[in-house]
Amino acid sequence: MIRRVRITGIFILIIAMLLSFVEGCSLGHQEGVRTPVPSDIPAGTEKKTEIETETEVNEYIIYAVLDTDNNVLTAEQQVTYVNNDDAELPELYFHIYPNAFKKKETAPFLFDDFSKAYARGFNPGYSDIISVEVYNGQNRETLEYSLQGEGETILRVKLPEPLQPKEKITLGLEYKIVIPPAGERFGYGEININMGNWYPVAAVYDDDGWNLDKYYSVGDPFYSDASNYVVNIKAPKEYIIAASGSLTGEGIEDEYKSWRFDAKNMRDFAFVASDRFKVEEDKAGNTIVKSYYYEGHENKGKEALRYGKRSIEIFNDSYGKYPYPVYSIVETEFPSGMEYPGLVYISTKYYNDAYSSDTLLYTTVHETAHQWWYGVVGNDQIDEAWLDEGFATYSEGVFTEKEYGISNGNLYYEYLEESAKEDIKSRAYDGVILKPLNRFNDWSDYGPAVYTGGAMLLNEIRRQVGDQVFFEILQTYYEEFSFKNATTGDFLRVCENVSGKEFGDLFDKYLSSTK
Repeated sequence: MIRRVRITGIFILIIAMLLSFVEGCSLGHQEGVRTPVPSDIPAGTEKKTEIETETEVNEYIIYAVLDTDNNVLTAEQQVTYVNNDDAELPELYFHIYPNAFKKKETAPFLFDDFSKAYARGFNPGYSDIISVEVYNGQNRETLEYSLQGEGETILRVKLPEPLQPKEKITLGLEYKIVIPPAGERFGYGEININMGNWYPVAAVYDDDGWNLDKYYSVGDPFYSDASNYVVNIKAPKEYIIAASGSLTGEGIEDEYKSWRFDAKNMRDFAFVASDRFKVEEDKAGNTIVKSYYYEGHENKGKEALRYGKRSIEIFNDSYGKYPYPVYSIVETEFPSGMEYPGLVYISTKYYNDAYSSDTLLYTTVHETAHQWWYGVVGNDQIDEAWLDEGFATYSEGVFTEKEYGISNGNLYYEYLEESAKEDIKSRAYDGVILKPLNRFNDWSDYGPAVYTGGAMLLNEIRRQVGDQVFFEILQTYYEEFSFKNATTGDFLRVCENVSGKEFGDLFDKYLSSTK
């Protein structure tokens, strides 16, 4: 949950409480294998199918064609999956998130408000899997597959033979996506098409086995491994595409344009398409920061750029260097803010002059913080959501103290602490932060717990160890778990190793105890 603040001189005035939630918001390559290229992708986009990588991570190569008249995307996707675990895998599983939008009963919507999410009326969105094949040298073999889980959001692919530890396999998937009229992570609006969580993404296999959770409406129900991506997108040439990763090729043929994006060590790939975008850019360290905004919103579009640039500079110094060459802040139809690696959604309503600049500021700060906490350092957002939302919320205070002075930062932390106490007193949540999404009733208890409660645990750790050790903890955690998935136990271990103090009881008190 984002707290909005107004900066006036050296003071912070809290202007809104519970104003809105902010959504949290390696495979090796098989030599000689080349994804078949759809014949209607125009010339000018380099067809590269290899990604140099120093580690064995999953690799996705996608060719997508976006039909903006009918809100349909067709795609061919090559996935090279590496078994980095000790178990043999007789099948692979992929999340097919668009299928959650197929029926009203399963359609996810933000902040318990279906009517706002589907203001244009409900129509289904879904992904139609056309074929699944395995690449065997230069040959391809059709595989047996099935859809399962609530809303058929899980694709099970039976392998020809079990995949042994450290082995890899390359699959080819062909599919068609119907995009719903939803103001959501995935959906189209009046002048935008949001493509978040759109392609088949490999489920995580960890110590608990396959993670096959459904698409919950509460929180960010996503958990994925950092991977390498090459994504080619074709759309009408008047459109602009904002995407995760770096633009490395583009070409125009007749009425269409193609874009190629390369993204290394990202745990997700999202893009937004619009024919109304204006673009500004600047640089923060080694990162190009881009602001995509609608015509008529130039002032707020430039503000968003400044806020994103300054956030990266502050978090570079506080946590560790941002590793990606491009970071895009995108105005779009969405209830608040949503993070993806290298790209964030910011609600178009925050670009309206009727909204204070503080709302745009702190939404941008929060979502930028997620580039560190969720983007680079990953976590299971279904079972341990506080590890990214609590960290991103606390980062709002870090930004405030670094940009506006320590006294203002302290006021921000004090405000969050009082909010947490009031939330518990009013039974907005039961005091238990570390629990899976299916144990939260709705957004009204999820937000106070994982956003505010999680931030308050970090603040208490800082009180006990002091500023220098606290930021050493965060920097060590960031360095150790970059491009990996961390757990609460991992963070506890880092806290204790760096500080020399024991924090087990404190973690239990804040995360697991009914207060």
